[in-house]
Amino acid sequence: MVPAAPTRYFCTAGKGMEHFVAQEVKNKLSAKEVEHSSGKVFFTTDSDLHKLQSLKSAERLFLLLKKLPPLSLPRNKGRGLYKIKQYVIGDPCCWLDALYVWQNLQGKGFKEENPHFLKRNTEHAQTSLAYKKRKEDKTDLEAEDYHLDNQIVSPLTCEDDGNRSEKTFPGMPTRNPKEMPVADMKQHCISFRVSCRCSGTIAKHFTAQEVGRIIGIAFIKQFGWKADLRNPYLEIFIHLNDIYSVVGFPVLRHPLASREYIQCTGLRSTVAWAMASLAEINSGAFVLDPMCGFGTILVEAAKEWPDVNYLGVDVNDSQLRGAYENVKTAGLQDKINLLKASALAFKDP
Repeated sequence: MVPAAPTRYFCTAGKGMEHFVAQEVKNKLSAKEVEHSSGKVFFTTDSDLHKLQSLKSAERLFLLLKKLPPLSLPRNKGRGLYKIKQYVIGDPCCWLDALYVWQNLQGKGFKEENPHFLKRNTEHAQTSLAYKKRKEDKTDLEAEDYHLDNQIVSPLTCEDDGNRSEKTFPGMPTRNPKEMPVADMKQHCISFRVSCRCSGTIAKHFTAQEVGRIIGIAFIKQFGWKADLRNPYLEIFIHLNDIYSVVGFPVLRHPLASREYIQCTGLRSTVAWAMASLAEINSGAFVLDPMCGFGTILVEAAKEWPDVNYLGVDVNDSQLRGAYENVKTAGLQDKINLLKASALAFKDP
């Protein structure tokens, strides 16, 4: 199912790849409001999941929940963590609305594979309003006792400047199902994982583990969700930095940059696609890669521009064997020919 209205997304991009991602979302998705900064490209589109999956230059794709301005933190660490929690969580209705869009985007097949798929209904809306009206818990987080006898310890995944680590945090005692609203009981089935990254000034005062822990506790308290490190129903991505902070849900389980047809890895697939795009390949052309290696550029080019003849040349037997494996896995034997030869043997046309 396609979101009813244009939806805001962002992609992560390798260093120097932002321009390629921005151009690709404009060309393939007819994206609007495209803007990019270091490592990220933001855009709005009403494209369906199939079109979103066609992006080749991006690393990962996220449904954008929030893009927040810089955060000024108090000196007290406990109050600082409390402010970060309020800064990230905000209005609970926003999260339920985003979850609804994310679920619709996954489509029917996703619902069938996930028995805990939630449907938005009147009960959801009523519960959202109830959450919104709750008084904020203003207890200083430093003084809060997380070591209760009846606590639940749940895992979170946190990422500090690119390094992931496993983090356990105590949740709230399990509530009696009879005391829970119907919608709340359904939401209790959701398992989640927080992937948090901190950089800049925030990283000097707080680790990603600390931030991920407090955000995870907030979700358990607010919605009754359960943390699951290995196979979560939902991943929540948070990146806090000095310029802006973003919160999003990954649209796909696997990175866009992961190509199932690339068996022997050499040049990164996103970079290979970008290099091929610079060649401005036209239908009916003949494309030669004189030092093809594992053939990554040829495979990416043939996938994107199929009505072309491709020839890959290399002097190294092991490189050609890897290239043949990639071409075969991609099903492009009729498009790409491989030849053992030296590029020096080719004369200028």
